[in-house]
Amino acid sequence: MSNAITLYGMGTSRSARCRWTLAELGLDYEYIEDRSLFRSDELRKLHPQGKMPAAIVNGAPLFESAAICEHLSDIAGGNKLIGPAGSRARALHAQWASFVLSELEAYLWSNAKHTSFYPQDRRVPAVLVPNNDEIQSALTVLNDALATQSYLVEDAFSVTDIIASWAINWARRNGQLEPFPHLAGYLQRLLAREHCALNPE
Repeated sequence: MSNAITLYGMGTSRSARCRWTLAELGLDYEYIEDRSLFRSDELRKLHPQGKMPAAIVNGAPLFESAAICEHLSDIAGGNKLIGPAGSRARALHAQWASFVLSELEAYLWSNAKHTSFYPQDRRVPAVLVPNNDEIQSALTVLNDALATQSYLVEDAFSVTDIIASWAINWARRNGQLEPFPHLAGYLQRLLAREHCALNPE
């Protein structure tokens, strides 16, 4: 099946998830990295807030990195990155992707906004302590899950790992991964993959 794909992204932002997924699937695509498009009217045609990543897949717009990665995995014929609808593997994918986005990444993003992204008058330093508690709680769950298996879904690499590892790597880059040896090993396995798009720094 031939698919026309255009991806709008920026560096090692969440668009890295999409580029990694595309590379693993061997799909051809056009990549547009232009920071001047951020919040632009042109980009708002694809994403209501004018954010990246955003994609056009077979003429239809799509935003949010996890949704883009899942859709790409579904439309790539014969791929093994995501389980079919109704399968146990697909349910586990939904479980872990939802958990990572809501219980880990949301708090990492909140910390980033209140330390650097927001203007000084909008920052609330008091949120950092409870946010960090939530981050540690989520990392504990993920560390425990990876204590007896190499990957999150049926012990095989999948798009779930692409989505989850981006947030886990963010925690590592913030210095929050030291108590979690299984997560450190997990990231090392993923960083060794040919197409890995995680920031190794």
